[in-house]
Amino acid sequence: MKKIALITNGQARYLTHEWLHGYRRYISDHNSDIDLYIFHCFGNFSQDQSYNVGEYNIFRLPRLSDFDGILLDLALIPDHELKEEVIIRARRASVPVISFLDKVPDLYFSGIDNYHAICTLMEHLITEHGCTKLNYVGGIIGNYENQQRFLAYRDTLSKHGIPFDPNRIYEHNYEVETGLRAFAAFQDKELLPDAFVCANDNIAAGVCLAAQEAGFSVPDNFLVTGFDNATRAINFYPPITTVEFSKAHIMYNALGLLADVWNGTAKSSQVFSPTRCIYRESSGCTSLFPADPGKYVSSQIMAEVRQGNMLNWMMELDRFLLDCNSFTELADHLHTWLTRHECGSLYLLMNPDIFMLENVDSLPEVPDDIYKSIGYPDRMAVVYPHTSADKSVQIDLSKGELLPDADNSETAHIYLFAAVHFREREIGYLILENCDYLTEHQFLFETLRTFVTAIEALYGKLILRKKNRQLSQLYIHDSLTGLYNRMAYEKLALPVFNQYMNSKKPVGIIFIDADHLKYINDNFGHDMGNLAISSIASVIRQHCPDNSVSMRYGGDEFVCVIPDYDQTQMQKLKQNLLDSLAVLSRNSRMAFPIEASIGFVVADDSVFSLNDYINLADEKMYTDKKNRKAGREDSHPASVL
Repeated sequence: MKKIALITNGQARYLTHEWLHGYRRYISDHNSDIDLYIFHCFGNFSQDQSYNVGEYNIFRLPRLSDFDGILLDLALIPDHELKEEVIIRARRASVPVISFLDKVPDLYFSGIDNYHAICTLMEHLITEHGCTKLNYVGGIIGNYENQQRFLAYRDTLSKHGIPFDPNRIYEHNYEVETGLRAFAAFQDKELLPDAFVCANDNIAAGVCLAAQEAGFSVPDNFLVTGFDNATRAINFYPPITTVEFSKAHIMYNALGLLADVWNGTAKSSQVFSPTRCIYRESSGCTSLFPADPGKYVSSQIMAEVRQGNMLNWMMELDRFLLDCNSFTELADHLHTWLTRHECGSLYLLMNPDIFMLENVDSLPEVPDDIYKSIGYPDRMAVVYPHTSADKSVQIDLSKGELLPDADNSETAHIYLFAAVHFREREIGYLILENCDYLTEHQFLFETLRTFVTAIEALYGKLILRKKNRQLSQLYIHDSLTGLYNRMAYEKLALPVFNQYMNSKKPVGIIFIDADHLKYINDNFGHDMGNLAISSIASVIRQHCPDNSVSMRYGGDEFVCVIPDYDQTQMQKLKQNLLDSLAVLSRNSRMAFPIEASIGFVVADDSVFSLNDYINLADEKMYTDKKNRKAGREDSHPASVL
């Protein structure tokens, strides 16, 4: 089983589905078993550059040398540095690399002959319609396809002896807006032509719309041509003369070229898909195959129905996701929703530090650098599919692991990888298996956006929950010792006591009082006094069970409420505390001993309150203190302690 990587910018959302069409046709025709890994982004879909950084980061995820071949769809990426970074990484992978639509030095190429197609259109306009003034309205400056189409325009003018005028050039992007702006700019400069040669159908539609708004008629006043043969070109009024080619065929050819390279039978480094000029009314011609208005209207109605259904589904999904309380629950709901829309498996992998936010009780303070904006952490937590194990499963990206449990069957699979991020801050990535339906109907962007919004909302909810818990902990914790403070009596100790009394189970209560604290403070300072208190607290933490409530009850007084402890256990605990304090005192090398007096009781009768038992333990502690003091005076009559 071979696997190939497709790195594609989904700004033009329909493109991804065309690649999938070509892939599936090739797999079917050749009974091939090639897995396709699509690293997909919606870069430059937003004007927010921080958002684009987060999207494009998915390109940095794969270790490209782990693949048998690489396909690059980078033609519409405006960030030249990023584009070059991806190309360099692909070259270093030492596997065949094929660039779609965009010729890159030293790489294989699958695309079309843009130059020849525009030359054919220009020849038609000049020789068949007598055009001598032709304006070029192009796409992205620096884009390979736009460059080739412009060169064909310029060279054909030269061939026919028509002077080239740079004022008759307008280039921006491939959207309708470019056509609208171009017409207005040429009109302002009084440079309206015989014909507009547009780099694609979107631009051509924009020119036609602007002309009609200005009171002109196409083709009566000037001719217009496009490129791509998009649905809007066929059904526009007037129908737009254009160039037809198949993006699915480009993918098909690319896979064939890869197979030839693998087999050592490749005869060329480039393959071209055929193009065909289609002449329609926008260039003063009669369509040989006129559009079927009824069919178009029916398709539009179906598209509107599908869009309406999807909107309802998205609202339903959004409602379910916003009610989730864990990342795993989010992914589970999304998977259920995707299954209804013909998708296969779902995987969610996250930055482990962020995933840990689910466990707010044990998580330390969230560091400021928890996110990454360039690349991903070496290890990623597998959030979904989740396991029943307490410890989360992780994969190691540095070892080329991308999927936790990829299907190794003979059937070819399509895995689409998409970034999960808050603007430039990387959270992780989603993997969707066989998501043709979402890409075909252009629902992928909306699905991902809905999911990421829910993740961001949950993240904020978890952070708020953690901060509230931290504040609550600060409220009931003693800053010096780390034990609970007197406030914990009502919050923690009393509920534990009542619970066990109601269950008729014993509760041990121990009262501890530091010895010699006044002497230490007077002779060595309060810092040493605080050290003595902290030392006693550390011994309490060491020996009292995890389920106990250990409190600094006063300045040098401690109370521990210990569930399900009987007389024997309490006596042993007291002795362990005294022994540890003795060892600590000997090893501390202080000029004073670290000692404490201890009294305890076992509560076994709900007639008495917790406060009653604490007072009783206090009395026993006081008796212990007197006895210890008397013992010291007998042994050392001159002792000041």
